[in-house]
Amino acid sequence: MSLYCLPLCIPYPAQFVLAQADATTAYLAEPCGSIHRLDLTTMNAELLGTPAAKASCVGLAADAESIYTAWEHNAGGTIMALSMTGAILWQYDMAGIPTNIILAGNRLIVPFTNTAFAGEGVVLFNLSKKPSSPVIVTIQCSSCPSGLAAYPCHAAVTADNRTAYIVNEDGASIFVIDLETAQIIDRLTIGRSLSRLYLIPDSQSAIGTSNLFADLSLIDLANGSLLAVTNTKRQLLSTMAILPY
Repeated sequence: MSLYCLPLCIPYPAQFVLAQADATTAYLAEPCGSIHRLDLTTMNAELLGTPAAKASCVGLAADAESIYTAWEHNAGGTIMALSMTGAILWQYDMAGIPTNIILAGNRLIVPFTNTAFAGEGVVLFNLSKKPSSPVIVTIQCSSCPSGLAAYPCHAAVTADNRTAYIVNEDGASIFVIDLETAQIIDRLTIGRSLSRLYLIPDSQSAIGTSNLFADLSLIDLANGSLLAVTNTKRQLLSTMAILPY
C-alpha cells in the first residue's frame, strides 16, 4: 500500500465521495457547504454551487446520473438530488436533523436525530419511485437512558441491498432494517459507541469504528456480540474500506 498526493489543490473536504460506477469522478463538500466536482483524469476541480442559506453538508453520495446531499440547518434538515452541473433536481425538507446519507442500489438511506419537533430514525428513499414520498422508520432506543438520544449516524448495507444495519452512536447499538418492508427486524445492543460500520464480505461479522474511543471493534452480527477491540494509542479516522481478498 502507498499514499498518493493528487497533483492539484483542493478545498478542505468536510465530505468526499467517489461516484458509483465511475472511478474518474469525485465530489467534495467544504465546511461552508460549497460542492465541487473533481475530474480524476484531467485533475481539474469545478465549483458546482454554494448553499443560499447557512447550512452544513453532513452527507454526500453520487451515482452516474445524480449527486445526493444531506444538509443540516436551523430548521432541521434537507435532502437534495443535484444534476451533474449542480442544478437541484428535487429536495425533501424534514423536521429531524440528518446525520449522513448512504446510497444503496436504488435507495437512499438517511439516518436522522431528534429536534424539538421530531424523534429519531431513518428516512428511506426509493429512487425508482417518487422521491418526495419517502418511508420514515422511527427508532426507539430501549438501552438509552431516559431523555438521551440514540443518534443514528451511519448505515451498512448487505450486498443484495435488502438489509441495512443502522449504527446508533450515542445509543451504542445497531438496528437492523429490512429495506423491502421498511421494518425493524432486530436490535443489537453492542454496549460501545460506534460511529460507522463496515460489513466483512461473505461473513456474519462487521468492523465498527469509533470517534469517541478512536478504535476498531469486531462485531458478530449473528448474535450481536462484541468480539474484540483494538488497543489503539492514536487517533483513527472514522472512514475506512474493506476489500475482499
